[in-house]
Amino acid sequence: GLGAIKNLGQSAVESILKARAEEGTFRSLYYFCETVDLSAVNRRSIESLIRAGAMDSLEGERSQLMAAIDGAMEHGQRVWKDKQSGQGGLFAVLGESGEPEDPPLPDAPPWTVTEKLSGEKEMLGFYVTGHPLDAYREKVAELATHDTASLENLEKGANVALCGILTGIQRRRNKEGKLWAAMQLEDLAGSVDAMVFTNNYERLLEQRVEDRAVLVRAQVLPEENGPPKLSVQEIVPLEHAHIPMPSLISIRVWLNGADKAEALGALIRRKPGDTNVRLRLERARDFSVIMDISERVRPDREFLGELARICGPEAYEELAR
Repeated sequence: GLGAIKNLGQSAVESILKARAEEGTFRSLYYFCETVDLSAVNRRSIESLIRAGAMDSLEGERSQLMAAIDGAMEHGQRVWKDKQSGQGGLFAVLGESGEPEDPPLPDAPPWTVTEKLSGEKEMLGFYVTGHPLDAYREKVAELATHDTASLENLEKGANVALCGILTGIQRRRNKEGKLWAAMQLEDLAGSVDAMVFTNNYERLLEQRVEDRAVLVRAQVLPEENGPPKLSVQEIVPLEHAHIPMPSLISIRVWLNGADKAEALGALIRRKPGDTNVRLRLERARDFSVIMDISERVRPDREFLGELARICGPEAYEELAR
């Protein structure tokens, strides 16, 4: 598994495995540098281990471990020299017991989730502790019409909206020498090849950022002997993507003997938001009462799906934006 980490050669892997077999579990970064052969494990190797998350079992944040590398390597080199000169057993001769204390780790602000995930992707080729879309699950549910696994069998030119991460962005030229871009859009379901053709190249230049979470509006380009591709028409960073919500909705409640009040009240309390609610209470061939309530809601897809289950598919009406 260690061999899959970028910048970690075979000699470094063998040194780490040998030290772990002889000395046991690494208790700290300083102990790691004491026990591995630092002629085989260099600074770049340790950086890669930290960024991949391979040292998360050690004390400290990844940022602290990264800041401690130089000090830990100097500490490890001193210990190796002491061992070579015969001073390594001095404390044992003097009757000292217990493990020596490691120097304290430097203060460093923890990396953001984005920084952690970016390091994992760069070192391993995939995310380990999460996915950049995790922070936008609500927006993805509202804004995406498809994911990368649901593009098959769509007609040529079908308009779709997907949320994902832009990777492998490449600038290319067509036969006329005009620029266009090729890339992949990755989401939780997989990936799809996407292209920004010449007519949209300059307009979308600033939005094409590697590893950014985005909303992509595109047209489907079916392939005869392969998966479909996308012709990108619009790219919106997910942190700036806006979910439009109505300012006023109406909920029709049929009073037909079934008690919907408790379930409807629980739904309204569970989905607070900025949209005003008007209830239309009706009994067939009897009466209809309209009343505005003080609670406001967020009528997203989850809300509408639950509302249809409680009050029926025709209960919802959007009255104002």
